[in-house]
Amino acid sequence: MMNKNRARLLRPPSKMWLVLSAVLLLAGLGFLGAFGYAQYQYYKSGSLYTELRQVAVSAVSETEQTEQIDFTALQEINPDVAAWLEIPGLDLSLPVVQAQDNQTYLHRSFDGSESPAGCLFFAAPTGGDEELYRVIYGHNLHDGSMFSGLLNYRDEEFYREHPTFTLYTPEGAQTWRIFSCHAATDTEELYRTGRTEGAEYDAFLQELQAMSEYDTGVDLPAGARALTLSTCLTSYGSGLERFVVHAYREE
Repeated sequence: MMNKNRARLLRPPSKMWLVLSAVLLLAGLGFLGAFGYAQYQYYKSGSLYTELRQVAVSAVSETEQTEQIDFTALQEINPDVAAWLEIPGLDLSLPVVQAQDNQTYLHRSFDGSESPAGCLFFAAPTGGDEELYRVIYGHNLHDGSMFSGLLNYRDEEFYREHPTFTLYTPEGAQTWRIFSCHAATDTEELYRTGRTEGAEYDAFLQELQAMSEYDTGVDLPAGARALTLSTCLTSYGSGLERFVVHAYREE
């Protein structure tokens, strides 16, 4: 009996077992390859935006600690450039493009190359006063880049320390004060741009402020120009779930 059992142990593996092992090995190699390629793409995207900051951002003076953006240099790389967004509390300093749709820059970097990080972009024009209310989209990525840091604004203490950000345009720098932060879905009314000034618009802004996860205490002026920053609620794909930060322009 012992000899028979030993003989079974010494038998070569069956063809089915060899095929299964080969399939598992190939699957593992495929996963590692895909993972490695994705990491390379993230690295490539990060390097590009680092280089863009070196090209586009320069100090006006060391004493004032203010900055200016070289939009001429940016336009030579991508004529769709519309603004440059800086949120110091998040260490975020990135270009914002304006396309005619909301898909072009989802997986395309600022220079037009394929990228899982995409690019920050304004919502496509829909008519009306496009400057009155706008939306900027950006990915929430597991490596912490792009708009991932927006979720820090779920923490009220973080908000108190960083209540404003700067949006640079070819016309100059704009200061924006945050008045509301909350979870949302991408089917909500807040994603409709192209609004017109009036009582209905003011009621809309008040509604956005009422949605906030905490009271920002901001006195929101009537007819204010408003901007929404939007990203996915998680970095692993959250369906329709989003996190949004609303701000108004300080004149």
